[in-house]
Amino acid sequence: MRAMADPGGAYDSRREQRRADFLAQTARIPFLELQRYFAAGKLVAVADELDLIDVAVALAEDDTQRFKDWLHCGGVALADDALASRWLGEERSLWAVVADPWVLVQERGASFPPDQSGEAS
Repeated sequence: MRAMADPGGAYDSRREQRRADFLAQTARIPFLELQRYFAAGKLVAVADELDLIDVAVALAEDDTQRFKDWLHCGGVALADDALASRWLGEERSLWAVVADPWVLVQERGASFPPDQSGEAS
């Protein structure tokens, strides 16, 4: 008997590949280098309580409801002038990942993201 294809398995595989791709593209970047994205209204601040990579994946998958929930509870928001001024004044570096057309940023400590072994780097 032939085994039936698992349509959910293909989705999970694509999702895991997308997560891996976003993780590989995540870097700590000085806010000074992110100012042009802020000026263009493309810089999205992600609360430390959320997983930056989960947010990027949700955007890439057009998970509108999940993103609306995060917007509603304040988990994600367009970076505002006050936040940008603070980051600039503190010469802050932020974790950033591009989920085109957005640049997602997060203030987490230097140990984020974890390396592939699951330990903090």
